[in-house]
Amino acid sequence: MKIAIFHELDSGGAKRVVNEFVKRLDKVLDIDLYYVGSNEDRQIVKNVKNIFYYPFYPKPWKGNDWRTRIYKDTVELYNLYRLHKKIAQDIKSKDYQYIFIHPSKYTQAPFLLRLLNNCIYYCQEPLRIVYDPAIANLKNIPFPKNLYELINRKIRKWIDKKNFKNASIVLANSNFSKKFIRKSYKAKAAVCYLGVDTDFFRPLNLKKTIDVLFIGNRKEGYGLLNKLSEKLKNEIRIKAIFRDAGESGISDKDLLEIYNKSKVLAALNHNEPFGLIPLEAMACGIPVIAVDEGGYTESVVDGKTGFLIPRNLNTFYEKIEKLMKNDQVRVEMGKNARENILQNWTWNKSIERFLKIIKYEK
Repeated sequence: MKIAIFHELDSGGAKRVVNEFVKRLDKVLDIDLYYVGSNEDRQIVKNVKNIFYYPFYPKPWKGNDWRTRIYKDTVELYNLYRLHKKIAQDIKSKDYQYIFIHPSKYTQAPFLLRLLNNCIYYCQEPLRIVYDPAIANLKNIPFPKNLYELINRKIRKWIDKKNFKNASIVLANSNFSKKFIRKSYKAKAAVCYLGVDTDFFRPLNLKKTIDVLFIGNRKEGYGLLNKLSEKLKNEIRIKAIFRDAGESGISDKDLLEIYNKSKVLAALNHNEPFGLIPLEAMACGIPVIAVDEGGYTESVVDGKTGFLIPRNLNTFYEKIEKLMKNDQVRVEMGKNARENILQNWTWNKSIERFLKIIKYEK
């Protein structure tokens, strides 16, 4: 079977998903990779032979520059659409059974979906600025900005939905995301869980110099950890790695070391669609304390590989204290976490699910 894979992502969990799928599917199927970016991805060359790179240089915007903002929301989007038409023509010139399309950093569902048939779309999450009430809220914004955002989001919603609707198969990364997709787009999706590289993310038996590790956006859940720090008055060692721009600046090698130096991972993001970070931590033998919402509820086994808690400071404190004061419980949970990952959450398992969904037979 010959398939094309497309993405336009720079970094973060969604980009890792692309790389892992490309690396493993190339061993089973005939793969061509198409991608859009500001720079060529030198790393991906190691994973697939046939690569087609399409340069795209968006204008940087850091706020308070309305001319640039309007340009990005109009001319830049149109230029991106034109580029996708070129990519679609190139893909149509070859004989692919499926086109496996990943999200866009610019439009969520990429334009390419509406320009091709037989597309598989991995919808990591719906367009949250439209469909997630916590993010879509435009209250307390001055009228001119509010009006602009309202109009712009309506346009973005139309673009995303029109692109999404042409997908032949939609994949979701969790049952939570599957329900979110159905609610947002009135569409069905097949769950294809993600995985973790257990050969790389593994226990290293390092000295624990970090009590609680947090990796995520500053606005997404960190507030609860910050309140815990104030409550304990620096009694525990907390390390926070912020990924507000989608890039932490930390290599995988350094990340592996940080996981292994940590006693507990705190997963606190609001309605996280799935979350690769808890999988990576658990693969390193680190128990996870996660809020009982979103995709966390599907990967963390409460009381065995960690704890699922309400978004409540006292409960959070109680579980942290339990693991800090009882090394035996913490270590046992870490072992359970690693074993659960090996049994259920490897990338090979994810690839098996994908091949089953597209009904591929060797």
